[in-house]
Amino acid sequence: MNIKQILLRLTENWPVKIICLVFAVFLSEFYRGNLLDKRYLIVPLTVVNDGPLTPAEQYPTKIKVTLWGEAIGIGSIGENDITASIDISDFKTEGTYRIPIETRLLGTVTPLGNMEISTEPAILTLRLTTSIRKQVPVTLSLKGIPADGYEVTESSLDPAAVEIEGPAELVEKIDELTTEPLSVEGRTNGFSGTADIINDDPLVSIVGKAQVQSTVKISETTIQKQFDNIPIYFEKSNKELSITADKKTGSLEVQGPKRLLETWTPPQNILTVSCETVTEPGVYTLPVVPVLSVEYSKLKIVQVNPKSVQITAELPEAAERDTVHTWSSGSE
Repeated sequence: MNIKQILLRLTENWPVKIICLVFAVFLSEFYRGNLLDKRYLIVPLTVVNDGPLTPAEQYPTKIKVTLWGEAIGIGSIGENDITASIDISDFKTEGTYRIPIETRLLGTVTPLGNMEISTEPAILTLRLTTSIRKQVPVTLSLKGIPADGYEVTESSLDPAAVEIEGPAELVEKIDELTTEPLSVEGRTNGFSGTADIINDDPLVSIVGKAQVQSTVKISETTIQKQFDNIPIYFEKSNKELSITADKKTGSLEVQGPKRLLETWTPPQNILTVSCETVTEPGVYTLPVVPVLSVEYSKLKIVQVNPKSVQITAELPEAAERDTVHTWSSGSE
């Protein structure tokens, strides 16, 4: 077959052939269009900032991203595979700016075929102001009440202060931060651990970790109680002498755990005067010594009254003429 015959064959019924070609192209595009799809993702909006300014007003923390492309290509892309950000590093003067939102696929994602990415909104209008830093103290927040008879005696944080950063107009108004409330409800002993710092303003950030190490000490509640009219106990007296004293009762001020002290009763011989040194008739001044048994070692004697007593030692014949009661070996 020569060239002339080939050309005749190609031009034969050419209108029909052109129509078939157009129809084929239409079918191809129609089929390809059916393979295209849209996918919507909600992704976090990141602010890139290496400059002197910072956002001075709330902005969306998440935005809507639209993917347009072949269904098989965009179907494997998830919210963690794409990032959206605005860059305010180059702005040097305070004011309101229109900043485009940029998107990027992570390096590990390779889409199949052509794909278009758009965001809603595409441009963010944002007011920028000067950023400053400031040290502020952190206060420990406690909730609840310890068990009956116990109390919080000490608490501490490490570090006791943190540095915050944000718009000058907001940072200057912050004088302190507090931790999340830690419960001491019904506790009888202390504890330590990590506490999160509460920061209610999203435009202000804590430089470094937003956590502190906390220590809480819980001890038995300590009270002081006064006991009056306690008999003074005279011991180790000479049986050949009759002893009389100017004071027969005294008082005590005792400090100790609330639960113990509220039910404690002073023993009969808690205020003791030793007459061991009284060996002959005469007038003596002897100290009053409080005596606590080992089982009450948690109690502490704060004050004793009287601190001393004056006694008179007499022979029994002389004592019979005295109207003052005599005390011997702890009895009248």
